Amino acid sequence: MDKQFGSNQFSYGEIFSMLLPLILDQFFINIIGLLTTAMISSSSQESVSAVSLVSPLNMMTYSIFNAIAAGGTVVVAQYKGRGETEKIRAAAGQVMFATSLAAGALCTLLIVFSNPLVYTLFGAADPVVKEKACSYLIGVSLSMIFHSFYVGSFAVLRGLGETKICLRLTMLINLIHLFASLLFINGFHMDIMGTVLSLNIARLIGGGFAVFLLVRPKSIFRIYTKNIFHINPSMLRSVFKIGVPFALEQVFFNGGGMLVQTYIVFLGTISVAANAIASSAFSILYSSGMAVGTLAITVVGQCIGAGDKELAKRYGAKLIWLGTFIVILSLVVFMPLMPLILELYQAPEATLSLIYILLWIAAIPMPFFWSASNILPCVLRSAGDANYSSISSLITMWVIRVGLGYLFALPLGFGVQGVWICMGIEWAVRTVIYYLRYRSGVWLTKNTID
Repeated sequence: MDKQFGSNQFSYGEIFSMLLPLILDQFFINIIGLLTTAMISSSSQESVSAVSLVSPLNMMTYSIFNAIAAGGTVVVAQYKGRGETEKIRAAAGQVMFATSLAAGALCTLLIVFSNPLVYTLFGAADPVVKEKACSYLIGVSLSMIFHSFYVGSFAVLRGLGETKICLRLTMLINLIHLFASLLFINGFHMDIMGTVLSLNIARLIGGGFAVFLLVRPKSIFRIYTKNIFHINPSMLRSVFKIGVPFALEQVFFNGGGMLVQTYIVFLGTISVAANAIASSAFSILYSSGMAVGTLAITVVGQCIGAGDKELAKRYGAKLIWLGTFIVILSLVVFMPLMPLILELYQAPEATLSLIYILLWIAAIPMPFFWSASNILPCVLRSAGDANYSSISSLITMWVIRVGLGYLFALPLGFGVQGVWICMGIEWAVRTVIYYLRYRSGVWLTKNTID
């Protein structure tokens, strides 16, 4: 293990001490998401369909300040590699400021235009589904303010490699969300409003505590309020240099997801519900792989900051193989447990049989293409190669998952299965594109910080 993952920058013990909390973090988030989706599903198929329709829109907005936070993680990691303490503090403060500002603007826009957005994008849905979707959109939009504090703090902590603290915060916020959901959905039978209320309470407490951990005097790496409220143009440029291309990628990526949802609506409520439940259950299979992608930003970013580009390239390759191993392990462990997991959703038999089909369509190509297509962009981005990874992702998303997915789903008659087939095709194409970029070494020539 030391030969494979040890170096002058990290010991293999440090690598895995960062990775394990990230795996537990991602797994915990997805398990709680699965359980809360199951609770909503138990209320009615209309409720889970409403959440499914709005989710891409929410993800689009979250992705904007998540992308800014990701830019902050890269900058913090590179300054950590250089050992420049004051610049780490400056970068940390600027990412906290930027994520909060973006969340406030997006929250306002979504609340004001909630009805027009839902009725324009999903006009073919059942009236009950649209009404619930509007309520859910407004409630989740309010929680973005609190969530931005949490995301900004995570960006800083992950850049520093403090993944254990991130895990504790994730456990706090998600356990509150779970137990509040049990109370409001199952106890008080508040349906959509129950999950909205529990989400806002959890994010308010979690966001406040995350900020407290960074600004308290005994913090592991204290930042000061002046770092947050003093605008530093140079530092903001460094954060935005990574964050803005990634944000645009995520906006158009999730915009494509919304277009996919609009034509899945034409396939009926069963297809919409099956797609939502399958997506939720499928997240368990890739959650550990996503943790490796997050680790890549920290590890490769710190190597770049330290000026060791060969080590950055070496870790990039090792983490791809590690991600592949973890994804295969997840499939071996969780696919046999899917019948038990899917029982939580209490889905009708017609919906359940379609869910199994969708999961197997995705599981078959996953060991070959998921890791490279999702972790390699993190490797490239951590070195400052944000434009290439974002543009490539957008092209493959819109051409394959949106365009080819529509062709497969409706004209060719494959239904929602066609969308999932195209997702696997997209992974394969992205793998080739990113691998060629990695092999070229051009990504190592980019500059992010001064």
